[in-house]
Amino acid sequence: MGKHDGYLADGFRDVDNNTDVSKFEACLRFLEKLPSIETYKKKSIERLRLKQGDTALDLGCGLGFDVPKMARLVSPGGRSVGIDSSEKLLDSARRAFSGCEGVSFVQGDIHDLQIPSNSVNGIRVDRTLQHVRDPQKVISEMVRVLKPGGWLVCAEPDWSTFVIDADDNEVTNTVVRTWSGSFENPHIGRQLLRRVRSEGLENTWAEGFVLLADGLTAVDTVYDLYATVRRAKTENEEMSSAIDAWLNGQVRRDDHEGVIACVTIFLAGGQKCEYKDSRK
Repeated sequence: MGKHDGYLADGFRDVDNNTDVSKFEACLRFLEKLPSIETYKKKSIERLRLKQGDTALDLGCGLGFDVPKMARLVSPGGRSVGIDSSEKLLDSARRAFSGCEGVSFVQGDIHDLQIPSNSVNGIRVDRTLQHVRDPQKVISEMVRVLKPGGWLVCAEPDWSTFVIDADDNEVTNTVVRTWSGSFENPHIGRQLLRRVRSEGLENTWAEGFVLLADGLTAVDTVYDLYATVRRAKTENEEMSSAIDAWLNGQVRRDDHEGVIACVTIFLAGGQKCEYKDSRK
């Protein structure tokens, strides 16, 4: 299979098969510094209710930023494991966090976790279900490996909530549809709570957070704006000139008033029933 072109919306499905993996790393590193990311990530980890000696999993861990955060909560004596399909991202994670106590990284398919049932105390997945083949299978696997009484947390965007500040609504909507429609599961955010509940978890909950990028550089880094414009022109040739004019307008606006774009991140989770018979 040939290399993909490095478009963020669909390229995260198979990072290692992209022409420019550094682009994906740059996006993840930039996101990690955003205050809005820090806020919801902190909440998602708190909701795991981890304690000393526990075992925690982070599915689709990418560059591994959250794995040592969880390790600090379970140390000493606990383990925090990051799992991802990308060996290249995991190589970077191992280099960055090799000296952290209780931290490890494993390459694998999160649809089929090679982990015993009832073996982890807390498990989370963050902005990964939007890319996977079968999100319900992943959630089912999360529940399977979770110990009775343990907690599960999912965090995902809903791309129907994606907005960009611009004057030409017709072109803006075209650009938004091009980006949002490129995800495997663009509406997974709104579905999280019912999907979690369908697995029989108790004490379920949900919250919403806004992921906002301020400035054209930030919008492009997070939402791949320039590549999205190129795709929109290819898919809507009759609007090519209007789309060019729209982008030029965004550049001019950024020089004076600024450009923003945002999407809602949904968090949902629950607790595995203490009395529930676990699937083998």
